[in-house]
Parts: sequence; structure tokens; C-alpha cells
Amino acid sequence: MEHDSLMMMLTGPVSALALAVAMLWGIGRLVSKYVPQLVDKHLAQIDEQIAANKQMVERLDQMRDLMSVHQTQQTEVTRGAVAGIHKRLNPIERDISDMKTYLKLDQMNQQSQQQNP
Repeated sequence: MEHDSLMMMLTGPVSALALAVAMLWGIGRLVSKYVPQLVDKHLAQIDEQIAANKQMVERLDQMRDLMSVHQTQQTEVTRGAVAGIHKRLNPIERDISDMKTYLKLDQMNQQSQQQNP
């Protein structure tokens, strides 16, 4: 009977428990060996991505500043051009007003001459 009971223990629940414990111990050793390496690789990738994103943000800030300077320059050029146009149009406006007055007087003279022939 001792032989039968020994065989039952080796092939029964006790051996299954021992096998499960041995497998968990082996899997635990593998996990403890490789998981930290995988986590370190993952964290290194995240650090690289953060550095790349920081460079992109810095480049976008530089582009924004350049666009702001460029827009300010264009605004000043436009203001100068509009001021130049005003300087040229103000005397012309006075001349046109004088010409209208002269033409009205001329038309009134012509009408009065036509009425008094």
C-alpha cells in the first residue's frame, strides 16, 4: 500500500501543487529578470519623446516670435504707405474742391449768358 499511496501522491493533487509552485517560482524569476528591462526601455522611449516634444514646442515658439516680428514690420510698412497716400491726396482734395467751385461758377456764368443773350 505504501507504493500505491506514493504513486497517488506523485501523480495526484500534491504533485500538481508542487508543479504549480515550481512553475510560479520559475515564471517569477523570468518576470523579475525581464520586466525591469522592458520598463526601462519604455521609460527611455518616453524620455526621448518628451525631449522631442520639447524641441518642437521651442521651435514653434521661435516661429511664433518670428511671425510676430514679421507681422509688426508689415504693419509698420502699411502704416507708412497709408500715411504717404494721405500726404499725396490731401493737396489733391483741395485742388478738386477748387476745381468744383470753378466749374460751378463757370456753369453759372454759361447759364446766365444763355439767359441774357
